[in-house]
Amino acid sequence: MVYLFFGGTTDSAELFITRSPYTFGGLSGDRSKTPFSVIGVPLDATSSFRPGYRLAPLYIRLAAQNLEYFSMRFGVDLESVLYVDEGDIVLAHESLHKALEVIRMVSEYMFSLGRIPVFLGGEHTITYGTARAAGGYHKGLCIVVFDAHADLRSEYLGNRFSHACIVSRLVEVLGRDSVVLAGTRAVSREEYEKLKEGRVRYIPAKYFKRFGLKHVAQLLLDFISSCRSVYLSVDMDVFDPAFAPGVATPEPDGLMPADLLDLLPEILSSKFVALDIVEIVPSYDPSMITSMLAAKIAIEFMSGLYAQLSR
Repeated sequence: MVYLFFGGTTDSAELFITRSPYTFGGLSGDRSKTPFSVIGVPLDATSSFRPGYRLAPLYIRLAAQNLEYFSMRFGVDLESVLYVDEGDIVLAHESLHKALEVIRMVSEYMFSLGRIPVFLGGEHTITYGTARAAGGYHKGLCIVVFDAHADLRSEYLGNRFSHACIVSRLVEVLGRDSVVLAGTRAVSREEYEKLKEGRVRYIPAKYFKRFGLKHVAQLLLDFISSCRSVYLSVDMDVFDPAFAPGVATPEPDGLMPADLLDLLPEILSSKFVALDIVEIVPSYDPSMITSMLAAKIAIEFMSGLYAQLSR
């Protein structure tokens, strides 16, 4: 049984984690032998279209059981490196504020142990808690956000912490020069004006087709060059619904899986300190291809980062 309370510290963070027999890919290693920790963050609080995020960590874990663990991109066999599946953060969904504080606290605990977390959301709002924690332990933190939407609204439906506002909140926490959007193709008038004003750097989805991956990679490398540490956040709606139909707010005309996966060898370095994968709704993903793609991204991220750290 997990006992819930609020106002805890990193010393009590383990009380907010529930273990599950369903580990990522059916595997889990030892903290002393791997730097990676997989953590489920089943926040399901601010959906504006399709609810059901809370089941995504489970489905991503199950999808990983059917994927190969040898990365041809990096020449790394993740099955020999492994990761620790820490379980899921237990959240009080009736209070978004409390849930975000618990996410921050558990994330801080993981960073304090020197872990490289792979957070499985959950809605995109989790990044407010996880990135704040990352910034407390990794100075000069920047965040690369792959997202179909700008998420730059000041508030949505009266909620400043809606999943439609996460990039605005990240800019407030990290500063506008520390955030870059990639794959964006859907904005409101308010967000469009903010992008025109340079409130945040962004790489439109059309750049991937018009200029190619090498150009996009160079834009990201130019951004990363001024960062001391980097957090990668992947909203699965950045992909075209043909490849990722099971998301909360699908948006046509999106990226192909290779647009992101083939960028990883170009941009990954030892600066990267965390990954989150968010916005999957399994009930709209009957074939599990969205969860499969999410699991693939996690495997390639850990493989690529391990290759960098082993140099």
